[in-house]
Amino acid sequence: MKNKLERFVNTHRESFDSELPGDHVWDAIDTTPHSKGKLIQFFTRTRVAASLLVLVNAVVILVLLQRKPEANIAATPVAPPTEQVDDKKEKPEQTIDQISRVVEIKQAALKEIESSNPFLYKKFTAAFSQLSSNYRELEKELATQPNKEALLEAMIQNLGLQQELLNQQLSIYQKLKQQKNEKVNKNI
Repeated sequence: MKNKLERFVNTHRESFDSELPGDHVWDAIDTTPHSKGKLIQFFTRTRVAASLLVLVNAVVILVLLQRKPEANIAATPVAPPTEQVDDKKEKPEQTIDQISRVVEIKQAALKEIESSNPFLYKKFTAAFSQLSSNYRELEKELATQPNKEALLEAMIQNLGLQQELLNQQLSIYQKLKQQKNEKVNKNI
């Protein structure tokens, strides 16, 4: 069968080779290497952006860890979640409840911003909503997963991150408020 097909193609080669593909085919072939270069360039830029994002997050976390607590609502003292779990005196659920209450208090304090600076409040809530949605997903998984300890630790870490984010947001708001008051005092 293969030999018959080869013979047929060889005997009728001239009729197969008589027509050339249209110009649009050659144009598509000509532009293909360029689009591949753009795709590679896009992925390179994406990698660089992702690397920068990771680097900025690492710096922010280091700054937050080294920052000394202030004597205001932005720095409400709560024992680190890892110490509470290691003590075995409190259950992870109690730790979650405790941190959740602190997060709720800080959210209420942040709610004050909505009336005075709605744009800033919208930015703050957008950042907070991602952590909050991740926490809700962890809560859903808790009912179905057999390894509840790991999930509870992840939930505690998420709440800790929520608390740190709210601390940082409240600190930013307080600094902006202080700068605004200083400008008013200078104008007087």
